[in-house]
Amino acid sequence: MIFVTVGTHQQPFERLIGALASLDRSSLVVQYGYAGAPEGVAHATAFMTFPEMLQHFDEADAVITHAGVGSILCATNAGHVPIVVPRLKRYGEHVDDHQVELVRELEDAGNVIVVEDVERLGAALERVPSRRARSERTAGPLHAAVRDAMVRPWSGTSRTTRA
Repeated sequence: MIFVTVGTHQQPFERLIGALASLDRSSLVVQYGYAGAPEGVAHATAFMTFPEMLQHFDEADAVITHAGVGSILCATNAGHVPIVVPRLKRYGEHVDDHQVELVRELEDAGNVIVVEDVERLGAALERVPSRRARSERTAGPLHAAVRDAMVRPWSGTSRTTRA
């Protein structure tokens, strides 16, 4: 089963949902948010409870997600190297391109597989490594960095900029 989540951001993520038509939809469980419901998938719902989301992350063979930090952390905590499709401002999917900056850093560290061009979604699925065994899962640098950022007071300035 492949779990797909677009999170709860109010701008629809039609680009990702539309790209699912190129995959074997019978194996897809999709949380589609404010986008239109995908056709022909195993299961689709606009929103899920957090426990439902965690169950799908845990049961999935692979995860495709937007670039929300919470979704990425849930996927990696469940042992996945998720395919991450950042929402892009030019398509009206978000207010800016901060998700691109985040996922490029995470990809450089080997934590995610980034897909900015959704036509490459199928090829990305072929590159997804096996899930880590539960005994191999530990809170790594990604978890620590997010935890540190959440407890650090906001300074009003960006710490890093990607060229």
